[in-house]
Amino acid sequence: MVPKLRFLGKLLTYHPYSKSKTTTIKRLMNQIDNAKSKRAPLFLEGVDFGRWLGISIGLGLLSALTLMVAELRILKEQTLSLYDVVQNIFAYSACALLALIFGEKLGLESLLTLRRGSWPAKAWKLLCYGGLAGCVMGLAYHRAFLVYRFRPGVMFRTYHLRDWHDNFTLSLSAAVSEELVFRLLLLTAFLYLFQWLFRPMLGASSRIQSTIPGAFALISSSLLFGTVHGTFGFLFAFVAGMVLGIIFLRGGLESAILAHFVTDFVFFYWTYLK
Repeated sequence: MVPKLRFLGKLLTYHPYSKSKTTTIKRLMNQIDNAKSKRAPLFLEGVDFGRWLGISIGLGLLSALTLMVAELRILKEQTLSLYDVVQNIFAYSACALLALIFGEKLGLESLLTLRRGSWPAKAWKLLCYGGLAGCVMGLAYHRAFLVYRFRPGVMFRTYHLRDWHDNFTLSLSAAVSEELVFRLLLLTAFLYLFQWLFRPMLGASSRIQSTIPGAFALISSSLLFGTVHGTFGFLFAFVAGMVLGIIFLRGGLESAILAHFVTDFVFFYWTYLK
């Protein structure tokens, strides 16, 4: 009797139906696990909010305060309420936070101070990409724009410049706020978007994947940058946007802000104050 029971137990254990059913279940479980492992990560998954939140609030405060000082000094009849200041802080902070998240997803080191390397090397890069490039662009745009400086299409704020203090505040405000919006946010966002769009078409070549989306991102952000500078300033601002975009990618946000500041300061001084 016992041998028969053992035989029936082996028969039930190794029955073809039972074995195929178990194999099918295991196969389905493996497919589910593979699908989970291959799932595209969510956009905010793995983002270091604690690291970027403090930096974005600092950039938002800097942008809002420099804008407030420039508005109150150059346009003395205009007043800013506390609501306007707080609104600017939140808006610029949100732009900076979103841009830093895009940069983390791209693996782009947007800030020069957070990049690897020695501080003397960073200072040299800041001087070359920021100071020297800004001087060259400022003098070049002065020579090219001189005949158009008092045309009706020129931004009216340039007419209110009285001394180098006005020049300094306006140049600093424009450099910080515009670089935060057009380079840190828009250029990074366009780069993320075009990399996602071109990834299926460009294949596995990392060089092509970085070059073509980068070119489209530079052109798109520079077109928007040129548009906000009016009719006479469009071409000059578009070219400046291309140059500042390359400086941002090579030397970080700090280099782009310094280059923009020096460009505007030199340009305004030689064009409207000299």
